[in-house]
Amino acid sequence: MKITSPTNDQSVRAGEKILIKYVMQPLVFKGTSNGYAKSLKINFHKRTGDQKQGFLENIYPSCPVTAQNDKYKAHSYYWTVPEGTAPGSYAFDFVEVVQLRRQQMTVEETVKVNVVD
Repeated sequence: MKITSPTNDQSVRAGEKILIKYVMQPLVFKGTSNGYAKSLKINFHKRTGDQKQGFLENIYPSCPVTAQNDKYKAHSYYWTVPEGTAPGSYAFDFVEVVQLRRQQMTVEETVKVNVVD
């Protein structure tokens, strides 16, 4: 999976709609199957530096993870930053469960954003 939006260190305002967009890789890439995504959820939390401080919201508890055999597949979703969100550092966590040949693994990617006045 590749996250295309939001971007790292993007500035957003409370009450603003933000595009969340990610691209799933093909199920078979260059003749090899690297596994597939079983589930994906997106969380929003406050942060200080690189440390997570407090979980604020589960934005999308079960995102679509459909992929095609030989093409990249994009998924997008609009989410509104809550009105009462104080200015500061926040982050989106993309938590993906991936099925490999014999086992599963959980992959987490964090995108840092700043809420401004």
